[in-house]
Amino acid sequence: MLLRSSAILARSMSLEVRHLLLESKIVISPRNTRGICSVIMNSYHAHKQHVQPAIAFIQYLSTTASVSGAAVNGSSDCGGNRFAPACIEPQLVAKIADIEDLPNHPEKLLIDVREPAELAATGQIPTSINIPLKTLRTELGISSQDFEAKYGRKKPSTDDPIIFSCRSGVRSGQAAMEADQLGFRNVKNYVGSWLEYAAKHDLPV
Repeated sequence: MLLRSSAILARSMSLEVRHLLLESKIVISPRNTRGICSVIMNSYHAHKQHVQPAIAFIQYLSTTASVSGAAVNGSSDCGGNRFAPACIEPQLVAKIADIEDLPNHPEKLLIDVREPAELAATGQIPTSINIPLKTLRTELGISSQDFEAKYGRKKPSTDDPIIFSCRSGVRSGQAAMEADQLGFRNVKNYVGSWLEYAAKHDLPV
């Protein structure tokens, strides 16, 4: 199954990205998603190239979970987390169109789980609030009154829609899992996260 999903993964990439990975001696496999994304984004930083293929690759992972997720079930990419980019099912993924439409949906809460220093360096998505991953469980457990006073937003109920984002979809996947474990039933991971949003809006990454 892993060999089959690796072949599908390779076919999903543009020719320029496959050449880039071959030159970098990176193995094209669902188990190496982090390494693949790292090479592509390093190329973007150096040459302002390949960012659209990187986004397409991340979206590919999100929409082929039935293949790649099965292949790596229990591996370090998933770690038992159904919100991890390599394993997530399409209905649990927030798309960039959902993110850009958030100003029209105040009932939806976008939580950016990056560190404050990261947001200071890059900016953040409009309407989002910042709760670093390491404090997420604590903050989701405070009273509704304290939450609203601290973040300027109503604390979500267990049925309210929550979307998590970070830089590349990995930490937000962890955050989504933790919220799910706390009983929040309407949770999504914005897998594209800041890398996708910044690329589209010409913002620092």
